[in-house]
Amino acid sequence: MSSISSFAPLLCLLALALALAFRRHRAALVLATLALAVAALATDPAVSEWGGRAAAATTMFGPWLMVLAAVMPEPPFRSRRMLVTALLLATITWLVSVAPPHVWRALEGLLPLGFVDARPRRVAVALSVFAALVMAMHGYHRRNALDLAIAFGALSLAFGLIELAGIGLQLWLLIGALVAGAGVLYSSWRLAFLDALTGLPNRRALDETLARLSGTYALAMVDVDHFKQFNDKHGHDAGDRVLIEVARQLAKTPGGRAFRFGGEEFCLLFRRPDGAADACETARMNIENTPVALPRKPSAKSRKAPRAKDKQRTVKVTASIGVAQRDARRRSPDEVLKAADECLYKAKEKGRNQVVS
Repeated sequence: MSSISSFAPLLCLLALALALAFRRHRAALVLATLALAVAALATDPAVSEWGGRAAAATTMFGPWLMVLAAVMPEPPFRSRRMLVTALLLATITWLVSVAPPHVWRALEGLLPLGFVDARPRRVAVALSVFAALVMAMHGYHRRNALDLAIAFGALSLAFGLIELAGIGLQLWLLIGALVAGAGVLYSSWRLAFLDALTGLPNRRALDETLARLSGTYALAMVDVDHFKQFNDKHGHDAGDRVLIEVARQLAKTPGGRAFRFGGEEFCLLFRRPDGAADACETARMNIENTPVALPRKPSAKSRKAPRAKDKQRTVKVTASIGVAQRDARRRSPDEVLKAADECLYKAKEKGRNQVVS
């Protein structure tokens, strides 16, 4: 346990540095709270007054900082909210360190919720659970793993206060900080390697994957037919829906891994090139046969109930696909991509909505 006490503040500060580096400022507030609490609890109460106030300070201030992180929108780094948050953390640290005894006693009677007739620790647990639930709801609705990770950070405070599973407060706070730090890393990885609109791996992920490949494989370049005209006619919101639906169909391609190449272009990677053309034909047919719901046009009489004839409009789109395989003539990924792109242009020249390999 002594080794944990020695390294726990350092690990929390490392996770905090990651959150600030990747501009995850709500996560940074949770991690700063956990780091301060872990550092305070690591101090021997017999050595300093700071150590004697540590557990009380965690109960008094920690839950409210978690609630603040739960309800506060993600702030820019240079903003008043970040400045106020930094000043708040500095003030709490100053109060725990040097507040006169009579001031500290007054704070203990006031926090975390002094006018409620309940033990402070129970109130702190309830507030921490509330903050965790709010963060978890945000994460569920936004499909955001980071919110779920920092929700566990708030929940770890509640678990530590009740010493769940026989684990002490400091260790629970450390576990919460590690989970939140892992959430920061995962969300940053998603930002770097996944396309925000479609959820497919992006061009950077494709380049990284191709750089590690060896042996034979096949690549297919996929282009949504007449997409620019579609955008001009139906608008960019409708275009986004088309790209999302095309990505969903391509992700189902048997034996292929789909990537968002850029714009209306996608790429399919087949580690086993045999059957790649047939799989692409299946994907092309799925795209052609899948209706895409268009966004409803705003109505001047929007306050009235929708009429029966106001049905959801749908459209169908098609895609052209070019397939090329790595062989003795085409050794590098760039050469295979270029060959697949040439096949794609042949598919367009032949009238689109077809596969050329």
